[in-house]
Amino acid sequence: MALPKRIVVTGASGLLGTAVVAELARHTGVLPLGHRAAFPGVRLVDLTSPDAQRALADEAWDGLVNCAAYRSPDFCEQDREAARRLNADLPAALAALAAARGARLVHISTDYVFPGTHAPYHEDDPCEAVNYYGETKRLAEEAVLRRHPAALVLRIPALYGEPPAPLTAPLIEEGLAAARAAGPVEQDNVIVRFPTNTADVAAVVRFALEQGTAGTLHASAGQSFTRYAWARWLAELEGRDPAHIRPARHDPSRKARRPRDCQLAVDRLRALGGPVPRDAREWLPGLLARRAGR
Repeated sequence: MALPKRIVVTGASGLLGTAVVAELARHTGVLPLGHRAAFPGVRLVDLTSPDAQRALADEAWDGLVNCAAYRSPDFCEQDREAARRLNADLPAALAALAAARGARLVHISTDYVFPGTHAPYHEDDPCEAVNYYGETKRLAEEAVLRRHPAALVLRIPALYGEPPAPLTAPLIEEGLAAARAAGPVEQDNVIVRFPTNTADVAAVVRFALEQGTAGTLHASAGQSFTRYAWARWLAELEGRDPAHIRPARHDPSRKARRPRDCQLAVDRLRALGGPVPRDAREWLPGLLARRAGR
């Protein structure tokens, strides 16, 4: 099966969106749509507006990748109306648009739809989010598959990558800030995450669009870290002594509860012959070396 001829990418000026656009543009036509930050070729639009949705319905496209979302659990907890509008209502509207023209759709979801108590999680495990961000994403999953049964919901974990300036990858920047701190710094050593490179997720998106994969699919690297372990490893990769990084059991600055371990099982992706994301140990040394060489 071939890729769609023209693929809309929403959230195209975000960390994942830029990687998806770069991957797809090497193989087919892309219509990148962004809201806050502009890159060359990215059209600025507020897709939560009904007028913008009607305008998109008048465009020529046969594929759609929805990367647009508020991803901060703390923000979503504070502004539930905005979170629901972008994270749940918009995906439902986009699914209806895609279904009406028989377009392939990949909707990006999250490991935070799970409670984090019985990892690893498979695609058919029950969702039970512990914060409002995860709840909005669960609502979106249900709406997307109800309105467009041939769509794909792609769940992913915490991301990092090498986005174009002025974008940054918070997972890298925050870890390096702790690694380079002049004095003692505490980092959470309870919540487990599985950092996954955006380039690998973009490759999964292309594979799914090519194959016409439907339903729900997990894409995640398999190497786990707490923030504490991540910061210490980054320090070591930079040749720094990580002794100043101390383990903590909570982060009082967080307003939203986080699930402890939402590891995503990738058995289905592997069985389909898809590109399983690589562990951070295969990415980070080269990534940091490229940063140092800028």
